[in-house]
Amino acid sequence: MPATTSTQKGTAMDYLAAPRDSGIVKDIMRSLGYEAPKGGRLPAGVKYDTLIAISEALTIKDFADMVSAITSRVSELQSARRVASTKVRATPESVVAAVKSGKISLADLQKALADIDSA
Repeated sequence: MPATTSTQKGTAMDYLAAPRDSGIVKDIMRSLGYEAPKGGRLPAGVKYDTLIAISEALTIKDFADMVSAITSRVSELQSARRVASTKVRATPESVVAAVKSGKISLADLQKALADIDSA
């Protein structure tokens, strides 16, 4: 769970955090048969233990179809997210250094520059 105050520590699972109002974690746990009593909490460590069990299940050959379905769905969701714009990080100095080191040839650089001029 991410820290919500400056004195609270987050956990190593912060990267798995989902917005509480999405209900996704509760839905997953409920579908596996774990539900907190009204106003209560899930049993200690059950989310972590669930992740261990899922990790182990994903390596079982019989679950190959499930792994494929999850992978496909994650790909769909990722492609629907906004794509970050590409940032140009090259500087004139870095381009010259790349030519000097042989990472790109002078001929390739000249062709790329000619393509830019003609565009």
